[in-house]
Amino acid sequence: MGEGEFAMDLRRRVHEARQALDQARSEGDFYAVDVRTGELDSLLRSAMENGVDVSTAQTAAADQRGER
Repeated sequence: MGEGEFAMDLRRRVHEARQALDQARSEGDFYAVDVRTGELDSLLRSAMENGVDVSTAQTAAADQRGER
């Protein structure tokens, strides 16, 4: 997997993890919140260590929802 593919996959996974965390919070599922927070932390750490800007994952998600 090339660097571009790695970055795109990581951004996609961060976006999905953020969605899952939001859903767990809205459902009041404290265990899932803990699990999803750990997953997101791990993905964000990986992004930082590999120089991948994941802020675009949030921007892309906002675009999809029509928030921008």
